[in-house]
Amino acid sequence: MKSTVLNEVFAAFCESRTHFDSMVSKLDPSKKSKVATLLGAFLRRPLTVASTFKIRLEATPLEFWNLSFIRLKKHDGIHATLRDLWQRWEEIPSEGGVEDFPPAMISEWTRDWGEDHAQKMARLLSQDPLTVIRFHRRAFGNDGRLLPELESWLSEAGLPKSRPGNHSTRARIFRGFAAVQKNDWFKQGYFEIQDEGSQIMSLYALLPESVRPHLRDRPGVERSPFPSLPNDLQAAPMEVVDACAGAGGKTLALSDLMGGRGRVYAYDVFEMKVRNLRQRIDRAGERNVQAKLLPRTGDPGLTPFEGKSDVVLIDAPCSGTGVLRRNPDTKWNRKPLEQAKVEGSLPIGTLQESVLETYSRLVKPGGRLVYGVCTQNRAESTERIEKFLQTHQRFSLDSSGFIGPFDTDGFFMASLRAGE
Repeated sequence: MKSTVLNEVFAAFCESRTHFDSMVSKLDPSKKSKVATLLGAFLRRPLTVASTFKIRLEATPLEFWNLSFIRLKKHDGIHATLRDLWQRWEEIPSEGGVEDFPPAMISEWTRDWGEDHAQKMARLLSQDPLTVIRFHRRAFGNDGRLLPELESWLSEAGLPKSRPGNHSTRARIFRGFAAVQKNDWFKQGYFEIQDEGSQIMSLYALLPESVRPHLRDRPGVERSPFPSLPNDLQAAPMEVVDACAGAGGKTLALSDLMGGRGRVYAYDVFEMKVRNLRQRIDRAGERNVQAKLLPRTGDPGLTPFEGKSDVVLIDAPCSGTGVLRRNPDTKWNRKPLEQAKVEGSLPIGTLQESVLETYSRLVKPGGRLVYGVCTQNRAESTERIEKFLQTHQRFSLDSSGFIGPFDTDGFFMASLRAGE
């Protein structure tokens, strides 16, 4: 392979505006690993990389972040950097700093958490992500141990070294990029790709008391490992709603933790996402899950379920800063929070209020409403819940807090109890 491959992929990325992970997934397997590593490093920590290789990009970081994607694609300094990355990839720094993020984003974190904490967030979110998988319950034997065949697969040549999860007994962590989706074990539903933070939110929805001690009052604070949990929580059958289900990672984790009992209803307004989720449900072999497409308003399809659900999980649309390591392109075209819109529709804040209003009606007396976002700012997390509770006195706050982004993605989550 020649270094021109990296430039070609970068140019195609700028033209298509496809999310980075989606762009990489379409590459030829022989090119995927190196391109993902090198291009990802540049997108996560561009000015640190350029400084390391002594390549001038722009006079100031502010001017650099004002580049449009079209100008970015044509920028001579960037293409020189990409060429050097290909030849000197061993010298790529493993983390960056505040200069690798738009100034408006750093200002937002500084306003919410202080300058020192903003610097910590930049350091953590400029690092490369881990590849994490969640094993399905059938991947474990009666003794609770991973099947020997799967242990053997994990040590095969061609896979990077892996280790058990830090916080989830179902997780396995690979250092860096790992091409695991072509594997037969994946195709047969023995595991899913899912960050430990997302796994923790699924557990929090079903068993919040097990997660509560590990939540923090601000993002970027380390926590102790979770205690060992059984592969099947043996929970009583419940009716659980996964609102804004999207790709369905949490939907499948909920069903798996419930041991296939009860019912899980997954809702989304995007037909493609619902279609893909149904395929994932079939692959996992779950029989207690239904994926449903809703009209944009949501109300017509949800009315029959009002006041009947034990748990409603709202993984709300958000600015997504907690997953910048996985989606580094997000910060390149991000507007200030008050101007940002999700999927070209409503402003983020308005949409979050709308889904909370709509789905909170489904919670039965004594049931729980669980709200989560993969972001760190106060407006979408603590302030959003405070505002909701002021106008919905039927609910009271059980617990809330942040996890990550140390060795997981960054999330905020809150559990609200509905009055009897």
